Amino acid sequence: MTIRQLQIFLEVCNHLSITKTAQSLYLSQPAVSKAIKELEQEIGLQLFDRINGKIFLNEEGRLFRIKTQQLLKDFDSLTHFSSVYEDVTPIRIGVSLTIGLKTLPIAIQTFKKKYPETPLKIYAENIEQIQERLLNGDIDVAFTEGFESNQLFDLEFLSTYPIICVCGTNSTWAQKKKYKKEELIQFPFLLREKGSSLRDVFDRSTKKENIEIIPLLESVNTEVLITNAIHHMGVTILPIPLAKKEIENQTLVEIKLENITMQSTNYIVTLQGKRKNSKLDELITIFKEVESDFKNNEKT
Repeated sequence: MTIRQLQIFLEVCNHLSITKTAQSLYLSQPAVSKAIKELEQEIGLQLFDRINGKIFLNEEGRLFRIKTQQLLKDFDSLTHFSSVYEDVTPIRIGVSLTIGLKTLPIAIQTFKKKYPETPLKIYAENIEQIQERLLNGDIDVAFTEGFESNQLFDLEFLSTYPIICVCGTNSTWAQKKKYKKEELIQFPFLLREKGSSLRDVFDRSTKKENIEIIPLLESVNTEVLITNAIHHMGVTILPIPLAKKEIENQTLVEIKLENITMQSTNYIVTLQGKRKNSKLDELITIFKEVESDFKNNEKT
């Protein structure tokens, strides 16, 4: 028994005519008759009654038709399994906290407009946690800052953020617009935890200048740093996309650090060799477009 025989059988059921079936399937009449005869011989049942040169579906044929319709429906779903699988399987995403605050909401909103039924699972964590999830197979893709390349991962450039030092607009440290590197130790710094990309960038910059900073406050939450900087608790560092709104609202002000420039490079990261489907590719494209829009807005 073959799928083709079953397809021909159903078509004969629809037309109750070998001639019309042959025409609809672009087959010869002998080919249609042969397929039905071989099917009946294989299952050991006569599916049609032949009376006065005409064919009629008998009781066995009607029952067989019901089973055949269900089988071909299941077969069709298997042939389109990849698209069905993509609809029901969550896309699992890891994002660093900065990208989670700025880029993620816009990107996900755009994606869900196009694929409202596709489930998502999102983790917003620091780089070390994201890397562990990638290695464990817990996430399909990561959008993260400062990821160190190695043979286990595929990295694709996403964007760069200038990182600046900011404090509350009316705080003591806002009185000067530029500080020498030796003056950094007087600042009560509010910093992200070790292992975060933002902290790594800061530590590399100060280490290069032989400066050791012991922060007043450490937090895994960038919003905590922003809030406490606004309330004059101390000085923090932020990527431009996160600092821009507060600077425009005059709640934070940038202070320059002489001879120290900081920048965060952001990447799209996947486990090497991991298969991507069309929707994951679409999600990656959306993240690229949102980051590009941010970059263009910075120039205007």
